[in-house]
Amino acid sequence: MRKLNSLLFSIAFSVLFFGCSIEDEADHEKIVEMTIYPHTGFGANVMSEIWTEPLLFSDSEDSRKRMLVDIIFENSENFSYERGYEYTLKVKKVWMQEPPQDVSSVKYVFLEMLSKEKVITEDMETSIEVSVSDKPVKFMPRYPTEYEEVETEDGEVYEQPKVYDALYMEENDDNSKKLILTEIDGFDYEEGYQYTLSLKKKIQANPYSVDYLLLEILSKAESD
Repeated sequence: MRKLNSLLFSIAFSVLFFGCSIEDEADHEKIVEMTIYPHTGFGANVMSEIWTEPLLFSDSEDSRKRMLVDIIFENSENFSYERGYEYTLKVKKVWMQEPPQDVSSVKYVFLEMLSKEKVITEDMETSIEVSVSDKPVKFMPRYPTEYEEVETEDGEVYEQPKVYDALYMEENDDNSKKLILTEIDGFDYEEGYQYTLSLKKKIQANPYSVDYLLLEILSKAESD
């Protein structure tokens, strides 16, 4: 009887341990609401030198506004984004046990759009001060993505996203806020010089657009 009890205990323990192991190896997931904001950010993937315009988001479990970069967002092709609107999405939030290299261990899966509200409804103007780098960066616009035709050696023509040489700058009152711009109205950039500029930021509500106008060159210094 003692041997039988020991055997039954061993079997029960093995089943319990094996079940816990499977549960530990499985991805944890939860249905949450994601907020997509009316402005985009400027960021680059870990493995890329090309800057782009990631969506800004938060979710119902984490209210921090952050960029949707180096984060897997599955089924995103079923979500169409327009600047100037705030979206609430129903998504599946998945904590991956074995995430792919160089991406977040949390991914999102788009399920459905719950709401779309236009929140940029009036034209606005603000003044900002920025520091401009002495070297341009590579930049690929999004929303919409711009395309250019490329011809191969065999004479075939195809379209690929257009990449610009763009100005890299930081707002002086918030060094964590970066701007990547292909042009500033009234400003002639010379590579090899660092600038401090006073700009007017103009937001047009309908159709949504953002433009930057040079007010004053506050400083210009040749880089070492």
